[in-house]
Amino acid sequence: MRKFGLICVLALIISMFAGSAAVMASPDTYIVKSGDCLWSISNSTGVSINTIKQLNGLSSELLQIGQVLVLGSDAAPVVQAPAAYSSSQYVICLGDSLWSIAGKYGTTVDNLKALNGLTSDALFAGDTLIVSGTLPSTTVSRSGNSATGSRVIAKAAEYLGTPYRYGGSGPGGFDCSGFTSYIFSQFSISLNRTAAGQYGNGIAVSKDNLIPGDLVFFSCYSSSINHVGVYAGNGQFIHSSSPSGGGVIYSSLNSGYYANEYVGARRIIR
Repeated sequence: MRKFGLICVLALIISMFAGSAAVMASPDTYIVKSGDCLWSISNSTGVSINTIKQLNGLSSELLQIGQVLVLGSDAAPVVQAPAAYSSSQYVICLGDSLWSIAGKYGTTVDNLKALNGLTSDALFAGDTLIVSGTLPSTTVSRSGNSATGSRVIAKAAEYLGTPYRYGGSGPGGFDCSGFTSYIFSQFSISLNRTAAGQYGNGIAVSKDNLIPGDLVFFSCYSSSINHVGVYAGNGQFIHSSSPSGGGVIYSSLNSGYYANEYVGARRIIR
């Protein structure tokens, strides 16, 4: 009888520990970062988009940086982090267009462009697009005029395919520093004319902390800085490459030729 009682006590203790462990077990969660979208989160976690939406009560694919997503079916609800802005935002994914995003949120392309200060239809995966509400405060440049990285990149993208021209600094043709000088001049920001000179503009920023609109510099076939472009996000930069390279193009910052020739970066908009 005593042995039976001891077994019952042990069973009760094990049951209590099991229950306690179940309570303490932390649910599978994911904190939304810049550049995330439901497709990328689903791809990296193995949880389907529909399951993520159901678990988190999402009626659309709208995500906000800092938002906490539940990924496990038995997870308790979590308190969501506050939005970065007072307006609704959408993190751009590969394949998105202004037209498709406008359709998702019941707005117009013109309205999206007005909210985000866009002058073209160019979008970049990982950027955050305001889809409703009021604009966040703009970033102030050194010249005192309003400018943002997304606006600079959108303006630069308007000249994709423009031929390379040595000494060129106008829409008919650019060399590398002529291109960056021209783009920033559209926002009343004055840069030095040469790539080496522009390395003295702005403030230094590490490669790990690059944001769209930063200038990136290279030493191509030389020991000195002789090439410059504008970082566009997701490891890409836009620049006037060379006569044989196609003029104004996007290139990878983290692989191939330019990864080896990279020197540093400067932040102009702050």
